[in-house]
Amino acid sequence: MKIKNVKRHFTTTRLTFALAAWASSIGLLQAASTPATAPIQGHAPVLSAPSNGAKGTVDFTGTYATPGILTTSDTLVMTYTYSDSDGDLDNSLTTVVWSYVDAQGQTVTIPAINVPAPALDDQGTSSIIIPAGATGAAAISVTLQEYAATGVPISGNIITVSDTSAGGGTVTPPGPVAPGSNVAAGIFLQSDNPGAGSSATDYSRTSTYPQVGATYVFRAWDDVNGNGVWEAGEADLTATLNSIQWQLDGTNTSASGSPTTLRDYPITGATTDTYQIPVNSLSSSGAVPGDQGFTLKVDFN
Repeated sequence: MKIKNVKRHFTTTRLTFALAAWASSIGLLQAASTPATAPIQGHAPVLSAPSNGAKGTVDFTGTYATPGILTTSDTLVMTYTYSDSDGDLDNSLTTVVWSYVDAQGQTVTIPAINVPAPALDDQGTSSIIIPAGATGAAAISVTLQEYAATGVPISGNIITVSDTSAGGGTVTPPGPVAPGSNVAAGIFLQSDNPGAGSSATDYSRTSTYPQVGATYVFRAWDDVNGNGVWEAGEADLTATLNSIQWQLDGTNTSASGSPTTLRDYPITGATTDTYQIPVNSLSSSGAVPGDQGFTLKVDFN
């Protein structure tokens, strides 16, 4: 009887191990899996012009001092509609760059105020104030990339607008950029060597009389604080201007018994930054006393 019990116990033990091994193999079969796929991807974000829905384009609007003309101190606003089919939010304005090319051929970046689209299919904006240094620039440019805050791919196309007056959406007036309220100008005696912070007399802002035979120079500058005085650190913008025209103005009563009246009269050939007041016989005013009695001014843009 004892031998039979031992055999029975051994048989039971073998059966238990067999069942355990079978159960284990079933578990292993159930835990098997395929190799992993590549990371899941969504779709790139898309920007479009609100005015017409054209993809990869933006709209431009602005506040213009002179209708139809880009002027320094004007405000330009770029607007787009942001879309992302996966639900990723807008981060496109981290890539935006506004700029212009100055008189030396250097690209100058313009600071911007950026407000990304707050929700899907909503609008984002980027705005600038055209700086005085952009006077004479042929165009204002902007680039940005379709960019999301999250997701794969996180970015889409790069949108390059080399001239805000041309594009797929609404546009600005064309350049060149004219001087605006942040550009000041004056007339100085050449021998005073006028410059930023030089304190040279500005004949256009004093009661000092210009003299026949003397040479005067015109200067335009970035009037940072708007006080009309060419102070230290304010950039000379004269070379950026597209045109300069010296003019005679007013009535020469003090110089003639038969007064002549001129209104913004362009002095012949006086189209540089320098003008020497001529003797009577060389004046283009047509008046007997020449330039005497008239005021002197400069028209520029």
